[in-house]
Amino acid sequence: RRNSYIPWGHYAANMANDAIRYSLAELTLSDMQGMRHLYYQRTFQRLAEDLGLPGLPAKTQASPGQLEELRRKILQQQASGQPLSYDSTLWGWNYGFDFAPSTYRLNASHQMLHQQYALIPSQINNQPCFACGDMVADFCSAYQAQHGVAFFATYLQAIANNQRFDDGDGPASLVVFEDEQVIAFVPKAQTSQWEVQIMTKAEVGNILEADSDCRASLDLAFFRCVKALHGLGLKLMTTIEFSKRFSSGDKDQRLFYSLLPKLPFSPGAFSESQQRWIMGHFPEDFAAALRAKID
Repeated sequence: RRNSYIPWGHYAANMANDAIRYSLAELTLSDMQGMRHLYYQRTFQRLAEDLGLPGLPAKTQASPGQLEELRRKILQQQASGQPLSYDSTLWGWNYGFDFAPSTYRLNASHQMLHQQYALIPSQINNQPCFACGDMVADFCSAYQAQHGVAFFATYLQAIANNQRFDDGDGPASLVVFEDEQVIAFVPKAQTSQWEVQIMTKAEVGNILEADSDCRASLDLAFFRCVKALHGLGLKLMTTIEFSKRFSSGDKDQRLFYSLLPKLPFSPGAFSESQQRWIMGHFPEDFAAALRAKID
């Protein structure tokens, strides 16, 4: 689907007609890799066109090697000083069926295992365009100014050295899944019940900075986290990408994704309207429950 309601090439990448998926129980790693590959390929192709570079053959699926070669060419061209018209990515995924008196309401308008993505220009009518990753960049700048250290490098250290608030004997780790490239963890202060975040460990702030190994790790982390959440009974979820601007020179800002489950029998409460979230569990205990569901 092209330009459905977001300009600059919004796409809703659904499962194929012969591979319908309505439940995470049916999701395979190949499905996850395929959907994310569409996102990577379409983004790199559009950026190459913007820079006047020869792109990928039309209506063909690129190999991981072809994607990586094109990504490097885009970075080289950008490093030469040629600006990009599109300065950020937009990626999201709504999954599941909502809870209603009729017992049926879609949480999205398409097949439930799908994604939506687009590119965001740097400006419209000489006015800067908003991207949610800009809020992260503003916070990092303020944190650096106040504390004199980079936020995400410090954040990774804090996750690695986490301690429980209750000083109990329970698990202390927030980590759900980790490899050399990415880390999936339960935030210390969840902004949604059952929230999980997936974040790059190296200095990768957007998918243009993510090489083949990093992209493969992101795909695997997504697959394992959503399958683990499903194992605990997940029925609804919204996922948002927070990425760095392509033009940003900040080496510290990491690419991360927030997986925000919605629990139909536990709706939002008054505390959430005040930007406070009261959870019925410690994040370390929820991380341990997810780890137990990892294949």
